Amino acid sequence: MYPRFAFGHMTPYLHLANKLAEKGNRITFLLPKKAQKLLEHLSLFPQYIVFHPLTIPHLDGLPPGAQTASDITVSLGKFLTQAMDLTRDQVFADLACWVPEMAKA
Repeated sequence: MYPRFAFGHMTPYLHLANKLAEKGNRITFLLPKKAQKLLEHLSLFPQYIVFHPLTIPHLDGLPPGAQTASDITVSLGKFLTQAMDLTRDQVFADLACWVPEMAKA
């Protein structure tokens, strides 16, 4: 799961992950390191839900250390969206490891 980096998005995604994990599904949750610390205690099935932290790249206009929407004002939201877009290489590198060999052909 790769929710927008806002707790109003990440929290419902985690509730959905709990429902899926309850049925035995394994879920990888991609989110900023700071958010992981704040959300992982809400995981009801840690054996099925894996948190994978993403590094938020530096971006001009985004305050240093900002990782989620709660770290910025609404007017800076476009910079967080751009930073999220810049995590693409991290996300695709991780996905490449998860795709079965036969699906890569």
